[in-house]
Amino acid sequence: MRRVTFEFYGQAIEAVLDRLPTAEILTRDDEKYVVRVEVFGDGIDMWIRSQGENIKVVKQ
Repeated sequence: MRRVTFEFYGQAIEAVLDRLPTAEILTRDDEKYVVRVEVFGDGIDMWIRSQGENIKVVKQ
């Protein structure tokens, strides 16, 4: 089990919430959401890389 915290800069936070059912929005402002998820394995790393500049990992 891993806990990952990231900043999401995209337009549709719903896409993140649909993809990652354990996602919890910690904070939100005009430009970003800070999201924490709990996941198994390393598949999250590939998904984060696929999001390009929309995601910046804060803590792994």
